Amino acid sequence: MSSDIYFKSFKEMAELSSIITGTESEKDFFKKLLSAAIKSIPEAECGSIWKINGSLYKGMVGYCYDDSISKVEIPIEESYIYKTLEKDEIIEVKNIENAKMKPQELYSDKSNKFTKSVTTLIVPLKIHKKIVGHIYIDNFLIKSFSEESKRILQVFSNFASTFLTLKASRDKEREANELNSVYWSFITHELRTPLTSALGYAEYILRNRDIEEKELRIHVKKIYASSKHMNSLINDISTFNKLNRENKISIEKINFKQIMFESVSIVEPLTSPDVELNIKYEANIPEFIETDTTKFTQILVNIIGNAIKYTDYGYVDVKVSYDKNKKLFIIHVEDSGPGIPKDKLEDIFKPFIRLSKDKPGSGLGLAIVKKTIKLLGGDLNIVSEVGYGTKFTIKIPHSLKVF
Repeated sequence: MSSDIYFKSFKEMAELSSIITGTESEKDFFKKLLSAAIKSIPEAECGSIWKINGSLYKGMVGYCYDDSISKVEIPIEESYIYKTLEKDEIIEVKNIENAKMKPQELYSDKSNKFTKSVTTLIVPLKIHKKIVGHIYIDNFLIKSFSEESKRILQVFSNFASTFLTLKASRDKEREANELNSVYWSFITHELRTPLTSALGYAEYILRNRDIEEKELRIHVKKIYASSKHMNSLINDISTFNKLNRENKISIEKINFKQIMFESVSIVEPLTSPDVELNIKYEANIPEFIETDTTKFTQILVNIIGNAIKYTDYGYVDVKVSYDKNKKLFIIHVEDSGPGIPKDKLEDIFKPFIRLSKDKPGSGLGLAIVKKTIKLLGGDLNIVSEVGYGTKFTIKIPHSLKVF
């Protein structure tokens, strides 16, 4: 019996390997993997794969479950697996109690098995030895899975972890190569421009010994402006490089409303006289947040400052709310600026990309924001339409957990 089971599992694994191209999305890969695992494990009826996404536990794909499983997101600390996040081995659970993710409630055929108990196998998925998610295999009839089934599931877990690790390494290498190319282009062009300008004005002053004080001050101001611009570019490069080298965060409990208004006050002086800056703060928002103060402030200043910089008239609205189910602070930053073409929405988060050359900056602001929000376990979404403005939505967990 055991040999037949193993033969079937190896056959499914071989077929899975043959259809994996290495170019599919993570979700497509999970669908193929889960289907093969279900077919290989004799007691398996249903299954799902979940990933740790910042402070949330997110359903990715399901087998025998309805489509709603891919829309479920819960705070990671409310999941059953939170108490066992450090365990590498397979866990067997009877009648798993996960908030909003009970198998009985997600099962597609509720007429027969909705009220019955469920036995679940849970095995971790890892990238470079770090647990990033789990595979769940369910059965509504048996009391326990066989040891053979547990070993087969472990094989699939190892296969998935290897794929995810290789994909992460490949993506990192590709990103590094692309970054290296644009980095040197930026160094040779963007930094050279203000440097050349400053040198030109300095040479003019040195050549004209009889220059009048009024003209001298004009040229010195231009040198100062060019130098200040170049210093700003270098600071952005330094911040971006630091984020790429280290992921250190310093968590502290801070007043959320205070940090919001302090961040707005930093960029408020940049607002055009023709732009109205509004802040709407909903009731029943928690007083405190546990996060990295410096990095959170950097996110707010960049996003709100960016909206102000690109809005010449109209409004910039900052709306703050709280999702008590997911324990997330939600910050909407909406402007009446020129908007962004749909085919450029992904580009704005790439390093050194500037859609408007007439606005100052390094093109690193949103790239820094994207990396920083990920560090803080949050999420960033953008909706924009040319001629109708842009809306950024920032989601930050109430309490930052480091996994």
